Amino acid sequence: MAIMMVLTVLLFLLITIPMIDLYVKNEAKWSVKEKKSATAFHLAEAGIDRGYWKLIENSTNWELITASGTISGYANDKIYTDIQGGSYKINLTTGAGGGEVVIIAAGKDSSGNEYRAIKAVYSKSSISAAVYGGDIEASGSVEIVWGPMMSIDEMELSGSSNQLYPRKYSRSSIKASGSYDDRDTDIGGLNKGPKSDPYIEWWSYNEPPGVPDPSQPAISYYRQKAQDQGYYYSTDKNISNLVDTTCTVGSEDKVRFFEQDAEFTGSKYFCGVLIVLGDLDFTGSGASESESITVTPHSEAWKEYQVNVPEHAGATEGGPMSTWDFSCPGNTHPCSEPHGDTDALHEYPGDGGYHVSEPFNFKNGCTAHGNSDFSGESLSFQGYIYVGGELDSSGSTWIYGMVHAPNDEVDMSGSVKIFYKGGMEIEGLDSIITRTRWHEIKPAAF
Repeated sequence: MAIMMVLTVLLFLLITIPMIDLYVKNEAKWSVKEKKSATAFHLAEAGIDRGYWKLIENSTNWELITASGTISGYANDKIYTDIQGGSYKINLTTGAGGGEVVIIAAGKDSSGNEYRAIKAVYSKSSISAAVYGGDIEASGSVEIVWGPMMSIDEMELSGSSNQLYPRKYSRSSIKASGSYDDRDTDIGGLNKGPKSDPYIEWWSYNEPPGVPDPSQPAISYYRQKAQDQGYYYSTDKNISNLVDTTCTVGSEDKVRFFEQDAEFTGSKYFCGVLIVLGDLDFTGSGASESESITVTPHSEAWKEYQVNVPEHAGATEGGPMSTWDFSCPGNTHPCSEPHGDTDALHEYPGDGGYHVSEPFNFKNGCTAHGNSDFSGESLSFQGYIYVGGELDSSGSTWIYGMVHAPNDEVDMSGSVKIFYKGGMEIEGLDSIITRTRWHEIKPAAF
């Protein structure tokens, strides 16, 4: 019996010892590979950092890259070996979205067996949003088009303004009533949409990528411009039925500057830069003089419509929203609703098909194909708005540009629409280069 037990133990050892030995050897190999891979990734990160510092070295570098130029050593033409453990390459190119620079950095460990690469996109505007507010309230049939909403405090949506578009970012809660429930009121829960990218509509409690720090344009610069141009107001001002279709003075944006409160009422259209250091009331409607204005949405407008499109506003599925399927097989219409952008035309204003923008007239809709079911309005304002106090907008106010009120509430009601204009250059804001997104990509050997 004892002999049998000894033989059994010996047999067990004969079987297991080689397996343990093989596991230990493989574990060592895996650890080495993982370390080499991590080294390559850190080298790629170093390349991104070096590319960024080159970008902000002077204003000329930004202008050169966005004009499709190149910088020696930063055009995938040099291998850097200044960091122990391997080498890396850097490539700076202009972005597809306009007014963007893309940095791609690839890292290689010293053995030459492991490569990692990172792609980062930078913008010169600190506000990549249609509306940026201290907090945001939207009711009635308010709609934000072609760009996201961002709030420092809570965001609250009600009525038909509560839709699954555009993207929403808040440093606090996102409350809602109507067709769709609160997005998030619990800082301890899941602080972004429950689906995986790209089917994410909201980010709360500053969940990355988060809400950029509040900033303001160059106040002194614009005050002086308004004084020079004759549009400076030192006291409260109520302006009704303003129509001014000239957006520039010479080669510069026309600037209206208000030291205190301003109110615009009636049928109006004007353009340029509007700075109000107090409260701003924007009511009434647009003026017919704007009806000839046709624009093409920026090339990434479709990103606001990955979960649903205005064509299917209010569409729902059974069960909790976290179980809904927003995809559309082959991105081909028709498919179950709600769904993101597909190959169909006119699912949102200026939609020319899957991830394609086309010319859009605010009064008549699509100019290339026509869409007879579109009911538009005249524009009230085109350009950039900064408000130091509270912004109250109502009626059928339509704005094409950006609205920035970081210190107080943005209250929108009625049928207000704000259409985001990408690539705007605002003094004091466009001098700040910020990273808007990044992700790892498949590396190329070098």
